[in-house]
Amino acid sequence: MAEEVTALGLVEDVRQLLATGEWQKAVALTASLHPADLAELVLELDEDERRALLEHLPSDLVGQLFEHYETDEDIDALIRAVGIERLPTVLADVADDVAADVIQRLEPDDQITVLARLDREEVTELLRYAENSVGGIMSRGFVALNEGITVQQAIDYLRVLRPPADRVYYVYVVDGQGKLVGAVSIRDLIVASPRTKLSEIARRDVHALTTDVDQEEAARTLQRYDLLALPVVDEEGKLVGVITVDDVIDVLQEEATEDMYRLAGLSEHESVLAPVGRSIRRRMPWLLVNLVTAFAAALTVAPFEDTISRAALLAAFMPIIAGHSGNTGTQVVTLVVRGLAVGEVRVSDLLTIVRKELAFGFVHGLVAGGVTALLAFILSFNPWMAMVVWAALLGNVIIAGLAGALIPLGLRRLGVDPAVASAIWLTTFTDIIGFLMLLGLGTLLLDRLS
Repeated sequence: MAEEVTALGLVEDVRQLLATGEWQKAVALTASLHPADLAELVLELDEDERRALLEHLPSDLVGQLFEHYETDEDIDALIRAVGIERLPTVLADVADDVAADVIQRLEPDDQITVLARLDREEVTELLRYAENSVGGIMSRGFVALNEGITVQQAIDYLRVLRPPADRVYYVYVVDGQGKLVGAVSIRDLIVASPRTKLSEIARRDVHALTTDVDQEEAARTLQRYDLLALPVVDEEGKLVGVITVDDVIDVLQEEATEDMYRLAGLSEHESVLAPVGRSIRRRMPWLLVNLVTAFAAALTVAPFEDTISRAALLAAFMPIIAGHSGNTGTQVVTLVVRGLAVGEVRVSDLLTIVRKELAFGFVHGLVAGGVTALLAFILSFNPWMAMVVWAALLGNVIIAGLAGALIPLGLRRLGVDPAVASAIWLTTFTDIIGFLMLLGLGTLLLDRLS
């Protein structure tokens, strides 16, 4: 469906209708689309076209578009198209957590204006919490019933309330003060005897989160216990919200993208379609840092000018030693950073990881070094050249594997995000060590190589 929506034909049809002032036909063409597909189409339009189309679409439909945008840039683009004046109306029926995310993107004065007209205490409450905390992404759309009522009374209440299916996985049971007592699944509610009290069938071993817990920890908890939703309580144990599996999917996707971008030295807001100027501001600084570290690796080679001049074939193997070792270390960095992100790896696992990477690096180095040494012998007919290349690659592969584990774990121990800086330090380290080992061994055995 998404491919159909972004097809040039439909986008061009909408553009043509807007250009000729036939906005009624443009609305008819787009209003029947699923909000997810309409959200994608809207992004294909330029700012003027976007503003013209949204101006004539129903406010509740425009509000649903916010639920399908993941990046701040997309949300900002929709805010500009809607305008501050209309934004309170558009957000009137949007989920509390989505509305809070949108309002957080506004300037302080605009936030005050929108909140004053929106008149939704739940949204104002969510804005009190940190953006990446459970409180910042939780939903207030939950069902909480007193522990003293019967199953039949609970079912009658749900029939009247008619809550959305994607928000009610459990009925939460609270006491007279609103404190969480337990939870009842919809299935248990249906099969229980109508006269049974909720307190009798409620599961009391509920995994509850507090509002200040990091959203990644919430995602891991849902995943670990295979739950559909988790209740959120305040410092007094009172139920204040709920985190659903839908919220967690968004969190996991956002965090995975963020870590992947950081490993490459990119901002999580970067896009291949972003303007050139913005990409220069976001990507160039990290590339310049990488250039400086490359200079450090190059300076390592300078003292070996005489060695290279007398055994020039060594220079041909420098990129192989550095590149292959760098790739080996990058694999380990990726595994460790990912493991740290999902809670699979802890700093206390250091010795286990080191032992494993030592064994893997030794076997890998023997095989890869042997293949490279064979090539060196074919090119030079000198067994000493082959031995130097083999030893350098074997040693650097082992060191690269260890560095790939130690660098992110060390950064985590220091309180630095390992996804931000691991890759650049790893490649610099493996380049320098690889050059030193290859050229250092070459210098020691120079008489046998030349």
